[in-house]
Amino acid sequence: MNSFVSPAILAVRDSRHDAVVQDASGTVDFTFSPEFTCHYEVARATLWSTWRPQGIPCFSMELLHALERGSQAIEGHFAGEQESRPLRHIVVRSAVPRVFNLGGDLAYFERLIAAKDRARLIEYARAAVNVTYRNYVAHNLKGVTTVALLEGDALGGGFESALSCDVVIAEKHVKAGFPEVLFDMFPGMGGLSFLARRVGRHVANELTRTGRQYSAQELLDLGVIDSVVDTGAGADEVARLIRQREQQHVAHSAMNTVDRLLRPVTLQELTDVVQLWVDSAMQLTPRSLQWMRRLHQQQLSAFGRPLELVPRDVRAAA
Repeated sequence: MNSFVSPAILAVRDSRHDAVVQDASGTVDFTFSPEFTCHYEVARATLWSTWRPQGIPCFSMELLHALERGSQAIEGHFAGEQESRPLRHIVVRSAVPRVFNLGGDLAYFERLIAAKDRARLIEYARAAVNVTYRNYVAHNLKGVTTVALLEGDALGGGFESALSCDVVIAEKHVKAGFPEVLFDMFPGMGGLSFLARRVGRHVANELTRTGRQYSAQELLDLGVIDSVVDTGAGADEVARLIRQREQQHVAHSAMNTVDRLLRPVTLQELTDVVQLWVDSAMQLTPRSLQWMRRLHQQQLSAFGRPLELVPRDVRAAA
C-alpha cells in the first residue's frame, strides 16, 4: 500500500496519532482512534463511518472526542476537492453486533451528578451536540447525503445521532427509543429537535414520554425512519440507494438543503436545550439516579467485557 496523508489531516495525525492510508485503487482508510474509523470508496463516492467502542457501546467522552476530531478531518480532506475526491454519501454504522449505539455514558453521568460537577457535565453535553450537529450539516460538505445504517438497536443519544442523518435505514430486528424519562430525564442531545423535523408533536411525544422501545416497522409506520429491510440486508440497501440516486444526485442533494431550510435545527437551539438538560440532571433525586444505575448495570451485564466486533467489508455490498 502507498501511504497518503492530506495536509489538513497531517496536523491531526502528528498530535493525535491518527492515520490515513490510501491504496492503489483509490480507497482510503481513516483511523481516528481504535473506536472510530472510516473507509472511503472513490468508486461510489461514499465514506463508510464505523464506531467500534469497547465495553458498553455508548458515547464515552473518548469516542465523542474522536468523532469531533474525525469530523473536522473529514471536512478538511474533502472540502473543495470534489473533482479529485468526490463524496456524495456518508454512511454511519456500528461494528458491535446487534447494537448501533446505546446513547449516553450513564456511569459517567451518575458520577458527575453525584459530585455536582456541572462543568464536566456541560462539557460532555456540548461535545455530544457538536458531534450531532456536524453530522446534521454533513460536516459542512456540499452535496453530501448522510445515511444512518441501523444494524442494531439505537437508544437515547444513539437514536438522536441516527435521526440527525438525512436517511435512516434499519434492519427489521432493530429496536429504538428514548429511555431517559424512566430516570426523570429527557432526550437532551437533539432528539426532540430532530424528531420535530420528521414527525408531528403527537408522535414525538409518544416516542419521548413513554420510555418504551419501538420496532423498526413501528418507526417506519410512524414516519420516523425511511426504510426497513431484512436482517443482514442493510448494507445492500445502502448500495441500492446509492445506485438509485446516482443519476439524480444534484436534485437529491438540493432537496436535502431545502429540507434544512424549511425545518432548520441550529447549533444555538441544541445548545439551549443542553443547558436545560444539565439543569434537569442536577435536580435528579436518589431514586432517579437509582433507575439510571439499574439501566447501567443491565448494560454492564451485557457488554462489560471486550466485544467481538463484526468485520465490516463494504465491498460486499457493491
